[in-house]
Amino acid sequence: MLKYENVSFVKEEVKKMSKSEFIAHHLNVFWLDRDEATRKKMLGAAYDLITGAKKGKK
Repeated sequence: MLKYENVSFVKEEVKKMSKSEFIAHHLNVFWLDRDEATRKKMLGAAYDLITGAKKGKK
């Protein structure tokens, strides 16, 4: 389980989804007090933490 910004995600379930599926599934569920672009970035960061995705080249 990963807790990110006061939201808990089940790692095993997240790993079953692609990054775009994960973001689409959760976009209108969490952090609704923030704008959509911010929520997408936060969900992407949570997904990367869970899956161990590498950041892009500098």
